[in-house]
Amino acid sequence: MNRSYLLLSCLFLMLHVPGNIFGQQDPHLTGAAYVNPAVYKNREVLPDIFGKPDPGLEKTLTQVKGNLYRHTNGTLPALHSGLVLITKEGAIVIDPALTQAAIWLNEAIKKRFNVPVKYVILTHAHYDHAGGSQVFQQAGAKVIIQKNGLEPIIGEKLPVAVPDIVYDKQLTITLGGETVVLHHIAPSHSNSMSVVLFPKYKALQLTDVGESKTMPYNDFLDFYYDGWMETLDWALKQDVDFIDVGHYTPATLDDIRKERDYMEDLHRQVLNLVREGQSWDQLYRNVKFSDEVKTWGGFDAMSKLNILGMYRWVSNHRRGIW
Repeated sequence: MNRSYLLLSCLFLMLHVPGNIFGQQDPHLTGAAYVNPAVYKNREVLPDIFGKPDPGLEKTLTQVKGNLYRHTNGTLPALHSGLVLITKEGAIVIDPALTQAAIWLNEAIKKRFNVPVKYVILTHAHYDHAGGSQVFQQAGAKVIIQKNGLEPIIGEKLPVAVPDIVYDKQLTITLGGETVVLHHIAPSHSNSMSVVLFPKYKALQLTDVGESKTMPYNDFLDFYYDGWMETLDWALKQDVDFIDVGHYTPATLDDIRKERDYMEDLHRQVLNLVREGQSWDQLYRNVKFSDEVKTWGGFDAMSKLNILGMYRWVSNHRRGIW
């Protein structure tokens, strides 16, 4: 039987059976489906290129407020970050980012707070954020991702944990008197993106979709413009005052609003120039950026790549005369 067909068949069965057929239902979770690990027991994986020890790697675990913390590690080409919630029944970690950082973070949480890591949330199925999840899984944590993230982890042979738990639109974790809510708003930066809300702390994990005075990365990569805007619109309606964006410095709602304005303006300009009949060589020279955007981190390296990514999106979604 064709391996791709078998994989898709297994995914269909896993995601379309009711309840907890593949395992004991977790009383801390609402909205969960459970993955059968036996299906992927002997899967192929690529080398873990960030798995080698690096004594010089900078790592932090700092308090945001109350029981909410933020972890960082200084991977290249960008600092990676995620939120960590400590409860009396265990910790919840978002996006370990790479193996060597995960080893450190797992031990740091145990030593500092005397609790195990109970759940690891992967915001999406990209290696630079999902890396290291296998470290926590091997230590007993359950790994969670939006259901669209399972297939690329398997199909791309990523050297990360096969998730234990998936969900469709919303999953709620109640643990040790704390509540965390995962939302899949729409395909945005990947089609498996989760945004994670910590209502008690007015905090949000908006990895890679949100920006804090920095340019979106490269040509937007795994990109869905409509869903990206829908996700930003949703974020702007939340009662939050701390937003971790997975890289560099945290954002405010004002940062997210300015990012949204930038995205909308870039889309409008590129669409209008394409409709005027401009070729790529003409078009990229005629896109204008505001003085404020020109001050954002990565502008010199990313501005033309952002134009290219939007040009591809616009070109692939036009309805002109063919």
